[in-house]
Amino acid sequence: MSPALIGFLVCFAVGPLICAALLRLPARTWVLLALSVSVVICVTLALRWRLAGGDQALISLVALWLAWVLAVAMVAQAFKARLRAPRQRRWLTVAALLSTTLPWFGLATAQMMS
Repeated sequence: MSPALIGFLVCFAVGPLICAALLRLPARTWVLLALSVSVVICVTLALRWRLAGGDQALISLVALWLAWVLAVAMVAQAFKARLRAPRQRRWLTVAALLSTTLPWFGLATAQMMS
């Protein structure tokens, strides 16, 4: 399987699935705290591994992607705690799931420019 196809599947399938699972959690303070700590950990690991070569550079990229998905889920959870109308919550979920795919467009743009 080509790396581009793997990246596509991760961005368009795995990311929205992770976000959807996290959005099913209750909109509570402990969920937001856990998500924020997870984002900080992922970014810290990505920064630690960014200068390493080979597989660690790929792990750094995956950690950054996961931090993005977790951050999107965290923001959506924060809004979900404030919204009461089912229609607004549904649109929030759709927007969050679509937002998890944004890193793919950055990767595709960078690949086109190189």
